[in-house]
Amino acid sequence: MAGILCPVIRTRRLAAALLALALVVAGCANSGVPESWDEQADESGKGLAERGFLGACVEANGDLAAARSRSYCACVLDKVQAAVTYEEFRTFDDFIDKHRDEVSPAMLGENFGWFMEAVAACPV
Repeated sequence: MAGILCPVIRTRRLAAALLALALVVAGCANSGVPESWDEQADESGKGLAERGFLGACVEANGDLAAARSRSYCACVLDKVQAAVTYEEFRTFDDFIDKHRDEVSPAMLGENFGWFMEAVAACPV
């Protein structure tokens, strides 16, 4: 039973992480809100939105070993970036922000199946 619930738990944690990402991105008033994944890239080549997503995801999956959490989150990010444009992701981010108190895996699956597919495709 626990194995069946893991994807759901991970999805809820990732949704919570995305809420944190929305706050991080919105709070970057001095830098402006990114218009693309790679905007405001650092020395690693990752843009502000990518770094925010990875940081929030890793934090939400703190029960995993650090290396496993980073690997999982990088996989989800790669799958999301392959599935949708940054503008489509921003629509998702806005939806998460608007429905923060009621987000569920079913709601995400109904409205953003690509996100659920990205989460399911990545090994934990």
